[in-house]
Amino acid sequence: MAKSAEAEVEKMKMLEERIKAPSIWGRVPCGIRFEDLQDRRYEDAVKFVKKHFIREEITYRSVKLDEDVEGRDEFAHNVRIWMKDKMSIAAVKEGTDKLVGVLIMRIQEKNAFSRTFSRVKLTHNPLYTTVMKFYNEIEKPVDIFHKLGVRKYFKVYIMALKQRYRHRGIAKEMLKSAIPLAASANVPAIAGIFTTARSQQIAQEIGFEKLNEIYYIRYLIDEQVSHNLGS
Repeated sequence: MAKSAEAEVEKMKMLEERIKAPSIWGRVPCGIRFEDLQDRRYEDAVKFVKKHFIREEITYRSVKLDEDVEGRDEFAHNVRIWMKDKMSIAAVKEGTDKLVGVLIMRIQEKNAFSRTFSRVKLTHNPLYTTVMKFYNEIEKPVDIFHKLGVRKYFKVYIMALKQRYRHRGIAKEMLKSAIPLAASANVPAIAGIFTTARSQQIAQEIGFEKLNEIYYIRYLIDEQVSHNLGS
């Protein structure tokens, strides 16, 4: 019990330190830096993922989540929850301080994970639920804690860049910047669901190991995720 309390105090101290000023986790020569995503940027980050992620990411795009106000708002609500761990990264244009990308992550802990009765998160909007069931189909066969031999890991929820900054190696460097962040938080592993060939390639080039894969052809009907997915 004492150890648990000490760990909680350490965690709070670490968060307090990181609230004061953002740590820089990497830079690229084109003038982009990767820093802590602080709470002053949260609403900008929510707007960013609405504009540059759910409209373009294949699973959300396939159910047209961007066109459904309820589904879009539920997604945005979850983004705010994920960011509260203060373990996410902002890609910022030097000189202008403008947000050009985000890497939204959260710590997954084995004890908390084992207390949940289901790996499917509770969602309300049917379109958003369809995507969550699809992700569950990918995650369900793999016990990441056992496979990697860890009790906690960073989960990548969102990796997004403005279109003009893509295909320049920036996404790769942004994902790579999560490695020193994880080390600073004493988190021994990073995992995520990468839904495009390019993001999968980036992850593998950095050293991610493929633990499971499924093929869209099993779930896509006329370029839309089947609503019977997972049933």
